[in-house]
Amino acid sequence: MNIEDISTQLMYTTAPVYAFFPDNKLSTGTGFIFSVQQNEQVSIPLLITNYHVVQDAISGFVELHVSKDGIPSNEVVRAQFDNRVITEGKLGNLDLVALPIAGAINDMQNKGKQVFFKSIDVSLIPKDDAVMNLAAIESITFIGYPNSIYDSENKIPVIRQGITATPIWNSFMGKEEFLIDAGVFQGSSGSPVFIYNQGSYPAKDGIILGNRVLFVGVLSRTLQRKDDMAFLDLGIVINSSAFLRELNNYIFRMTGQAINR
Repeated sequence: MNIEDISTQLMYTTAPVYAFFPDNKLSTGTGFIFSVQQNEQVSIPLLITNYHVVQDAISGFVELHVSKDGIPSNEVVRAQFDNRVITEGKLGNLDLVALPIAGAINDMQNKGKQVFFKSIDVSLIPKDDAVMNLAAIESITFIGYPNSIYDSENKIPVIRQGITATPIWNSFMGKEEFLIDAGVFQGSSGSPVFIYNQGSYPAKDGIILGNRVLFVGVLSRTLQRKDDMAFLDLGIVINSSAFLRELNNYIFRMTGQAINR
């Protein structure tokens, strides 16, 4: 395993989310870890997923890898959460929730379990001018657990690709969202969506040589045909700019500090 490879690191930003409900129903989805830098020494890891995945749940957990010599192993541990943090972590009117997991990670480390994960941070979110310069059609990559499918032997998610079906710089149907044309199924809710280019990528003035990674949004739901509920291979993605705005409000409410860009 080349853990220095960017695509490998993106894979380990995600984790499967399980939520339990009063009627004994189990809901599954995808979460990803977003780290907020508080100062030079301290960052806050948050598990981000769709609110509808955990709404009204009484409890739940997320599976994280155990580190062996700095490399993720096949062993996983569970970070628990309850209804209180779900209610407190709702991000404005968006279908998103932020669940603090620092305490669970520290508890595991105190018990001798070193947790391995990679996180997304604010540096990967494109600023407004960069978003406006994106092409109408961009290749996208998203990572998650569609229909709870994942490599259960190696405990790794499924990586899928597609294209933007509506421009990222447009507000689809007046909401801070855009469409992607890709194989989107239930269970992918909460998947981080990236523009990930290797070797070269298009720009306003031509082709740029190099790699590009942008965190452009969070997959919220899939679209289905009205008559037979067949999947249309279209997914709705919440813009990362909207996510950042509401996450900043949440962080300020919790800590009194704003996210530093």
